Amino acid sequence: MIEVALVGAGNAARKYAQLLSETGKVEIVGLYDEREEAALELAADYGGLVFPSIADLNDALPLSTLFVFVGLQKLRNDWTQTVRLLLEKGRTVITEMPSASHLLDVQAMLRAAGSSGGRLLFINPERFYFHQVDIKKRIDAGTIGSIGVINVKRYSPEPPENESGSALQRLAVYDIDVLRWIVGEVTNVYAMQRGTGDLDYALITLKFRCGTIANLEACLGYPEEYTSAVEYAGTHGLLRYDNRKTDALHVYKAASPRKQDFSPSFRNPEYEELVHLLDCVKEGLQPVMTAEDALGTLKVAAAAEQSILTGQPVELMDHTFSHGIGGEEDA
Repeated sequence: MIEVALVGAGNAARKYAQLLSETGKVEIVGLYDEREEAALELAADYGGLVFPSIADLNDALPLSTLFVFVGLQKLRNDWTQTVRLLLEKGRTVITEMPSASHLLDVQAMLRAAGSSGGRLLFINPERFYFHQVDIKKRIDAGTIGSIGVINVKRYSPEPPENESGSALQRLAVYDIDVLRWIVGEVTNVYAMQRGTGDLDYALITLKFRCGTIANLEACLGYPEEYTSAVEYAGTHGLLRYDNRKTDALHVYKAASPRKQDFSPSFRNPEYEELVHLLDCVKEGLQPVMTAEDALGTLKVAAAAEQSILTGQPVELMDHTFSHGIGGEEDA
């Protein structure tokens, strides 16, 4: 059994405490949240001792204890600095994939892990959704040939909130990560953003090293249901996914006009990713998304943010970031 210290006791942490329990691979031995009452309630349901601070957690638990941070994105300074300090002590930490505003923090975390033997793993279930895995397998197998153009749409009815980030940071960053996973490295980024108090819309165009062009739309405050859709156009056909349809995944082959339909999966990608990450911790395996992958994705998102500010495209291969998103100097 892997002993786990869970940091966070909000809704997201409760969900992951349930998932951790369901894996049968862990024992929660310690918890911390700045709201002690919430931490006590979580401990009553899933076990573990509640500690008055993360420093107390660190001092009391052995180095082999796995630290899991969930639901702390809004606590920017405490969260990122604490993770870095734990990594400097050689600990293994699993935490949510950060937003693009945390580019410099991720760089500092990786340096800390590299110098101490610590290990950093990020939660990002997008790569575990069945349709994403299926799309990657089909593209890797050459089902629709070489990919020329990709169109991606992710619209959410959640309202824009300054403290939670923009549509680029909260939505598009996950599509950027999936496209890098499926297609490869990005070389050029151009982005635009428009919004009002109730709506935030971003359009990002990516050019990949292989020559593929991707157009991504992200919107917060969308007046209708949550929408996630993508179309890959290749030399031998089209591949389309739309979460609003029962037969969500379609493949159109150039040799045959009849489409092939595939129903969505009811598997839980968050659970499957968590099992995968726990296996990586126990067996010393490489995760599907490494911390370096996350850093690469955040660099693309930061380039998109710079493009929005300057109105000019950004060449990633020749570009050195002088500032992170939000105006911080890059290290």
